[in-house]
Amino acid sequence: MAILKVARLGHPVLRQKASDVELKDIKAGKFDALVDDMIETMHEYEGVGLAGPQIHMPLRIFVFEVQERVAKRRGVKQIGAGVIFNAAYEPIGTETISDWEGCLSVPFLGGEVARYQRVRLRGFDHDGDPMDVEVEDFTARIFQHEVDHTDGHVYLDRMPDLRTLAYTMVL
Repeated sequence: MAILKVARLGHPVLRQKASDVELKDIKAGKFDALVDDMIETMHEYEGVGLAGPQIHMPLRIFVFEVQERVAKRRGVKQIGAGVIFNAAYEPIGTETISDWEGCLSVPFLGGEVARYQRVRLRGFDHDGDPMDVEVEDFTARIFQHEVDHTDGHVYLDRMPDLRTLAYTMVL
């Protein structure tokens, strides 16, 4: 496995709409090594998600995982590692929750972002099987954040008030 280079805010790959991944390529396992590298990279940078554009690949793919230490710190459920291809979401209801977000492509900064509390996510899993799941709270936040990356958006675009933007660590 390899640690991949993460694109930083300002790189054009983060602002373009990513291309769908071919279902036949997913089923053939052509992305298995990439998925492993993406998960390893996400772990290395202590993230909970990582999308294709963030590793300079304009493809609609993202990985996710909420490890025990993050779950305890944020008071959320632990989620095992996974991947979703060609994901899209739709809100379930209109209720939103404002919470702090950060991003591996915008290091050392974070701010409050309102996200839908519940969403329905559709896409394809690691084997190319269709997914259609309803998620809520922190999981919904992760999935919305990562789908945004595949649509050419970063969390800063969703911040209603940039006055909440702050450093997350001392440089």
